[in-house]
Amino acid sequence: MEITVRDCKKEDASAVAWLIMSAWPVEEFLAMDPSMTLESLHDRIRKYVEADNTLYSYRNTIVAVADGSVCGAINGYDGALYEELKRPVTEDLSVFQNSPNDFSKVKETGPGEFYLDSIGVDRSMRSRGIGSMLFEAAFERARESGFDKVGLIVDEDKPKAEALYLRLGFRQAGIKDFFGHRMKHMQKDVR
Repeated sequence: MEITVRDCKKEDASAVAWLIMSAWPVEEFLAMDPSMTLESLHDRIRKYVEADNTLYSYRNTIVAVADGSVCGAINGYDGALYEELKRPVTEDLSVFQNSPNDFSKVKETGPGEFYLDSIGVDRSMRSRGIGSMLFEAAFERARESGFDKVGLIVDEDKPKAEALYLRLGFRQAGIKDFFGHRMKHMQKDVR
């Protein structure tokens, strides 16, 4: 099976939305809004991927493809654009304002780093090097965009993910609170 990595296209949005959701605290979102279903949350995220101006836009996303199907995705962008790219999402998710999941108050990144927001690989395709391929493509995109540092956050309760990031050369750069979870802010020098 050949696996390739390429820039995301709008028509990949549905598959990418499911992959983004695999990186989110979905159960917490659904618990906060009883009218929201897994499918309605997916539809919202799909629209964010299809848009030109969001954190999760196809323009900010790289996908892995196996046998013609998207099986992995990573999205990243200039941390200086974080607030601008986040605005359409926070306006749409206003139901969570003033709750433990108030996305509008979260500050994941800022100027000076290329930020990797959401990384997901289809469960049936894990342990095939897809995550590493996506990270390498994201590191290259960061370098091409003039960045020296790439950043991400990882939940302290996810030691396997943290171990992967450490193997990839990330080091802890701080602590952030995110949706009521303590997250390690990690960075990697890509120059």
